[in-house]
Order: sequence, then structure tokens, then C-alpha cells
Amino acid sequence: MAERGKRTISSSLLEALKLTWDMYEEAIDDIPEEHWRTGDIDYLIPSRLVYHALETADYYSSPKPEGFPWGKRFGADPWDAKPEQLPTKEEATEYHRETVKKVSTWLKGKDDSYLLSKEAAFPWTGSSVLSRVLYLLAHYRQHLGEVNAELRRRGLPRIKWKTFD
Repeated sequence: MAERGKRTISSSLLEALKLTWDMYEEAIDDIPEEHWRTGDIDYLIPSRLVYHALETADYYSSPKPEGFPWGKRFGADPWDAKPEQLPTKEEATEYHRETVKKVSTWLKGKDDSYLLSKEAAFPWTGSSVLSRVLYLLAHYRQHLGEVNAELRRRGLPRIKWKTFD
């Protein structure tokens, strides 16, 4: 475990993830209810993109890919779900908070040698555990960008980019 006040790779990753998690929380809170599970472009329904990002974070913070229950949380895979099967804002908030806790628990206190060790379970994400976390962070941000592009297309306020104050 890292000493108090000592900077580690895991503490830096958790800082970056926190900014992203705050933006997802803002998206869930601020996207108007009438836009949350609707859209002209099925792929760009905000609830679908958020559900996919959360489920993927849940997946990549698991010990191994085998047996992960894709689509089980809401009874359908995000990409196959009809709009009414997608999570409500309340359900998305609950899943978001659970996923934040899961990812945080996975990374908290991990030393640099763990993060730099070989990635065996998810090798397509890169050669190290750090690569897997960076892949997860990039995935989160990719879909947040899509949400923001869709909000812009709909003439709605976009999610504010978070920085360290």
C-alpha cells in the first residue's frame, strides 16, 4: 500500500477517473428526463451510451472476462435493448455508484509494481494492468464525448469538462 501522501500510479489513476465519474454523474443528473431514453439515432440514446460505459467499467474491473453477465443488470445488452428496457436515471445512478465503488476498490492502494505487471486476463487492452486501466478510462471518455455530441445535436447543454481546481 502507498504511504500517506505518497503519489502512486493508482492514486493518479483514481484522480483522473474521479473527474470522469463526476462528468457521468452530471450527465445522469442533468440530461432532461424526456431525452434520457429517447433519440432519433438509436445508438446515441444517452441512457444506452451511459449503460454501455458503466457495464464495460464493471467488466474491465472484474478479475477475468469469462462469465461476465453482459446485459443481466437490466435484462438486455445495451445495444439490443429497446428504449424502455434501458435504465432509468435512478437505475443508472445506482449502477454508476456501484461501478465507481468496484473500480475504486480494485485500484485503491495498489502499488506501482501491480499496475506495471503483465495483463493476462484482458490482453487486448495492452501489456500491463496499467494499460487495462487506461483503456477503461479512454472508453469512458469516448462515450462521454458521444453523449456530448448528441446533446449538442439536440440543442441541449453539454456536460461540463471537469478539471482539477
